[in-house]
Amino acid sequence: MARTIFRRGDRPGAAFLLLAVLFAVIAAVLVFAALNQSDDDKEASAADTRTVVVAAHDIAPRTKLDAAMLRLAEVPEDMVLDGAFDEIEPLEGQYARYRLLEGEQVVASKVGAQDVEEKGAGVSFLLPPGLRAFSISVSEESSVGGLVLPGDLVDVIAILEESDVGVDKAVTLIQNVEVLAVAQEAQEPIPAAAPTGTATPSAPRDMLGDRPEDAEPNPGARTVTLAVTQEQAQLLALVQARGELALTLRSYGDRSISEFPETNLIPFGTPTR
Repeated sequence: MARTIFRRGDRPGAAFLLLAVLFAVIAAVLVFAALNQSDDDKEASAADTRTVVVAAHDIAPRTKLDAAMLRLAEVPEDMVLDGAFDEIEPLEGQYARYRLLEGEQVVASKVGAQDVEEKGAGVSFLLPPGLRAFSISVSEESSVGGLVLPGDLVDVIAILEESDVGVDKAVTLIQNVEVLAVAQEAQEPIPAAAPTGTATPSAPRDMLGDRPEDAEPNPGARTVTLAVTQEQAQLLALVQARGELALTLRSYGDRSISEFPETNLIPFGTPTR
C-alpha cells in the first residue's frame, strides 16, 4: 500500500494552501474569460440590432399620432423595414394612413405627411387598396335635399320597376359607404404634420381624408362619388342603368349594418300584372 511520507519539518497545511491558491487563480481566469465573452456577446448583439419606433397599441387609420401611442424597440438589423423611424418626435402630430398593429414598425409609407405630388393625386390618393371611387347620378331629392357632404356616411337604395323585376320595389343595396365627393367638391388628403407650435386640425371621425373647411350643401349637384368595392361598383352600375338610386344619410359616427327587407306596394293593395 502506497503511503505519503512526510519528512521531518514538512507541514501538510502548506501544501493545501498552495493548492487553494492555484485553484483560486484558475477560477479567477475562468471568470474573467466568461465576463469578457459576455461583454463581447452584448457588443455583438447591440451591433446587430437597431432602435425603431413601433406602435404601443393598435392605432386606427386617420388617427392623429402622439407620443403615448408610440414606443421605441430594439429590432434585429435585418428585420428593420424601409422608412422606419428611429425617433418618436418627428411622428407627433402626423396621421396614420392605415391601421397600425401593436408592436408594428412605424414607417414613412404608413403616415402622413403628403408631398406636393401626392396631394395632386386627388381622390385616387385617398382610396386604400381594394376600394374604388364610383359616381352615381343624383337629384336634390335623391341626395337628401342636397345636404350630403364629402366625408358623410350613406346607405344606397335601389328603386326598381315592375317591368324589370315583376313588381315595383325598393331595396337597400349597400350600407355604410363613405362619400368621397359631391359634384367636384372632394375630400382632401390628410394634412401634413403642422410646424412646431401650430395646431393641426384633426380629421373628423374615421374618414378617408379631410372634409374641406368650406364644404357646403349643394342642392344642384348631379353626382355623388362613393368609396365602394369593385363588386359594389358593378352592382351600382347595373342598377343605375335599369332603375334609380337614392341616398339616405347616416347619423354622425353610425357604422352599424342591419337587415332590411325589400319594400313593395303589394301590402297596400296595388295589384301586380
